[in-house]
Amino acid sequence: MTSVYTRPKDYAGAQPVNYLSGEDATLYKGLGNIYFNATTRKMNAMANFQLGLQLLHVFWYDLARAKFITAQQQDPRLAIAFWGEALTYKQPLWQTEDLAAAQAALVKMDKAMAMAPGTGSEPSDREKQYMAAVRKLFAANSTLQQRETQYADAMVGVCNQLGDDPDACALAALGLLGTTVSTGAYLSQDEIASIRDDANDILASALRDWEAKPHAGLLHYSTAYYDMVPMPKDPEWQSAAVRVSAQLARVAPVSSHAVHLQSHIQLRLGNWSAVISANTAAMDASAAYCTAVAAPSKVPNNTCDADNRWHALEWKLYGQTQACAFTSTAAAVGGGSMASFKTMQSVAASQKLMGPYGQWLLRTYAHVQLQSLNAYGAIGLRNATDNATAMLPPQLYDTGAIVSSTDDHFWPPHAEAHALLARVFSLTYGRTAAQQADPAAQSTVSACLVRLDAILAKQAGLNASDAFAASLNAEMVTLLTTVQLQARALVNASACAATPTDAASCGAWRPLMDQALALYATVNGSSTLPTLRIAPTPEFYGWLLAATGDQAGALQQFSDCLDQLPRRMSCLLGAARARKAQGDTASAQALYAQLQSQCAAGDAAFPPNVEARAAVVRSPPPAKRGVRRTLREVLPGSAVVAA
Repeated sequence: MTSVYTRPKDYAGAQPVNYLSGEDATLYKGLGNIYFNATTRKMNAMANFQLGLQLLHVFWYDLARAKFITAQQQDPRLAIAFWGEALTYKQPLWQTEDLAAAQAALVKMDKAMAMAPGTGSEPSDREKQYMAAVRKLFAANSTLQQRETQYADAMVGVCNQLGDDPDACALAALGLLGTTVSTGAYLSQDEIASIRDDANDILASALRDWEAKPHAGLLHYSTAYYDMVPMPKDPEWQSAAVRVSAQLARVAPVSSHAVHLQSHIQLRLGNWSAVISANTAAMDASAAYCTAVAAPSKVPNNTCDADNRWHALEWKLYGQTQACAFTSTAAAVGGGSMASFKTMQSVAASQKLMGPYGQWLLRTYAHVQLQSLNAYGAIGLRNATDNATAMLPPQLYDTGAIVSSTDDHFWPPHAEAHALLARVFSLTYGRTAAQQADPAAQSTVSACLVRLDAILAKQAGLNASDAFAASLNAEMVTLLTTVQLQARALVNASACAATPTDAASCGAWRPLMDQALALYATVNGSSTLPTLRIAPTPEFYGWLLAATGDQAGALQQFSDCLDQLPRRMSCLLGAARARKAQGDTASAQALYAQLQSQCAAGDAAFPPNVEARAAVVRSPPPAKRGVRRTLREVLPGSAVVAA
């Protein structure tokens, strides 16, 4: 298509995608419809700008920035390309921004505008409105609240004025949603609810207008809305959430993030097969891209699109545990959580457990160990054989390295603490008194508890640099305290279960769990994220109550767990057992039937699966048609009463 430069008449027939090659062309075709034609005579710059905008709408920020910069290089007067670069430095739903970098991009944007008159790249009125809005977002000498709210209001105005601009309306809705999760925390709960409803109104209207040619940004931010708000028990509302998220995956199939987002909705409904399949597809999308952009001889690149790929693997593994799929090789459950965990072990080892890789490994280890209920013994952590009695989780949270809450202090201690809890669980829960008394086991349990204390003490002593950092730090201290209390309660309850006459242990664990439960209720009570729900306190409390003989108390905790986390496997199992112990056979069988249904493709020999199959009463097969038997034949020797 280079003829457009020497044969202007060909320009009208040119298509931007023709100026892209390889994986760029694949991405362009796989990220939804395009509605923004930038003002430029350089079709290659147009193509890269449009690709950058598509990538921006699916939060592929680093790659979007690269495409916007390429467009700038191809047409230095294309001011809107600098607008796009600036927006890549603001991740509103992830609560991060690089203000200095964004402001630097806007300086370049103004220089491009000054060079544009008479060149064919002078911004359109539409582009000028977009750029005027982004100046508010990154304005100097303004508070975060002023910047975010003024930008959102400006984009709502652009959406209303242009009317038929899906990009403007998508960005307006995103701006509004961003204010509701801002690090500034400047909105009341009532204001948050109202603003989210306003965003949803914009999205719903625009989605109707562009139903025939759906826009990935509108679908993405609509999915985000459904994921943000409390999910009502309204089938119509739930169906709408599922429908929008599924459509996003169909419209943008090359985006791992877009495909993965289906599972945010499905997980909240407890649809585990859908969670597994969505994240399998998300991983495949990342792998396809990373393979396409890598040299043929290059070894598997575990850092390419890592946040999307391995985040999806963590969610897939979680779905597999909820489907009782640990060693199963069934395609319906993606090969089982042990296979997924083996992949995570390999990936984390390749990166020497650095950064998020160690966090992914420790969280997935905790999920598998806890959700398997020790049915597969002590799970190897770093590799299959890393399960000796003396094994301790590797330290991710260096208590001497982090001196302020501005550092990456939130997820490392969270991951390590839950791995420590899981390790204590593997050595105590369901173990005999002799097994718990083993000196090596006691030494490891003691070391885990000491390490938990050290992590919590360091976290509690951090100095917050601002109000948001202070709130994050307080939340993590609460989470870590909850884990610490649960670990100590676990040790005592397990000792009590093994030796009911141990008055000290039997009397110590409940007050600890009561404290943990009170703290749990104050932090992210409505969240269903696997990263935050590794050992939910109602579930944990339920198992300790059941182990020590309090089935009524256990049932209450498991019921609370199911209200918060629908169809969570171990809570279904615990509730079924508690109902059965109380003589409520009908309710127990209903719960076992649900468990059997969601575990149908899981491990046939997994004890809870075996238990569920045995407990469910099967209806007798219907009588074969065409076979008529008299009562005399059915009951030999009986009298037949004449009609």
